[in-house]
Amino acid sequence: MTDLASEYGIGDDFFDYIEAHKNCDVSKILLSKKGKNNKFDLKFAALQIECRNRITGKLPEITKLKRFLFPSLLSTEQATCQSVAQFHSTLFKGKDDILDLTAGLGVDDFYIAPNVNTLTAIEIIPITATVLEHNMNLYRQNVNVINDDAYNYLKLAKEQNLRYDAVFIDPARRDKYNKRIFGINDCEPNILNMLEDIKSVSDILYVKTSPMIDITQTISEIPLISDIWIIGVKNECKELLLRINFLAQQKNRIIHTINFYNDSDAWHLEYPMSYDNTPSKYCNKIHDYIYEPNCCIMKAMAFGELSNRYNSLFKIGKNSHLYTSDELLSTFPGRKFSVIETIPFKDKYIKGIDKIYPKANISTRNFKISAEEIKRKLKIQDGGNIYIFATMLNDSIPVLIISQRVQSFYEK
Repeated sequence: MTDLASEYGIGDDFFDYIEAHKNCDVSKILLSKKGKNNKFDLKFAALQIECRNRITGKLPEITKLKRFLFPSLLSTEQATCQSVAQFHSTLFKGKDDILDLTAGLGVDDFYIAPNVNTLTAIEIIPITATVLEHNMNLYRQNVNVINDDAYNYLKLAKEQNLRYDAVFIDPARRDKYNKRIFGINDCEPNILNMLEDIKSVSDILYVKTSPMIDITQTISEIPLISDIWIIGVKNECKELLLRINFLAQQKNRIIHTINFYNDSDAWHLEYPMSYDNTPSKYCNKIHDYIYEPNCCIMKAMAFGELSNRYNSLFKIGKNSHLYTSDELLSTFPGRKFSVIETIPFKDKYIKGIDKIYPKANISTRNFKISAEEIKRKLKIQDGGNIYIFATMLNDSIPVLIISQRVQSFYEK
């Protein structure tokens, strides 16, 4: 692999320059005459500054490491965020030998490595592999970086009868035109074409996939899936993580939902996929509080599980995916709202509502017209502290629920 010291002139002065200019405008650095007489590659130094500035919030621990390098902007964009990588690492705790077939920047490996004996990291792009080797030699000495194609390495591992306690893979979810792709069969490497080879080197495979994939279709394509983690960060669904057990056909798959509110706090829910997830309790009126499940619950469609977890919680309608209760449920996994009033969606009731609520955040749930149309009809402007949910009570009666946001348990 490339010698970074000779290729880019990397030394103490290189890292000192990055530290001294970490808050500077990268474009001005490249245009300035200052620094061009340095012995190191100024463009590569500028790249380090830009990457660090972009992901300080995403990877706070790594960006504090002075000599950690970044091979490209794309590698930072595709990198796993810190809280999710830390969660990934818990799945490998106590294992001896792990294989990562698509290492990339190596954030997952950075957090997995302290929990295992050895980790073999495969990376196809030469500069990315070189930078990864540099980082791991400094911070994670039990990681062996190999610049190779995942398909090729698997064949070599099979020929040499190598075995791993688990394999991790994160197929690229952009095509050659940089367009986003979602299906497992469309991503590269294509794990459907690799399963037999992976099975020959390990009994367990973890696959990081797009949050957009269809769970039912994915299980039909890979019947050996034992667990599915639906992982979100601050109510944005980031990934679906699949655990494939090659030892047995799965009957009782487990769905896990994890929504991280910050680097340490998260709301977890898990249940057997075979469980009847039909809500058992529906309301006949809107109570004092409204609840909106987080993105992971919505992806899992775990609506019946929520009804069972909270006895005082009632679903507003079959297709609304909103709940109501007379109790303030501080640990509910999602947004909470205190109800001000409920108004039938009829002209005589909504006339003049803009005088009372001139500004509001409007959203619809299983409603006959869009939020934009409602806003025009009510003559209400966007914004403010009022939230209006337009939905169907019992899937038949159109209502407007006027409410205010209640602070989350994890926001305190």
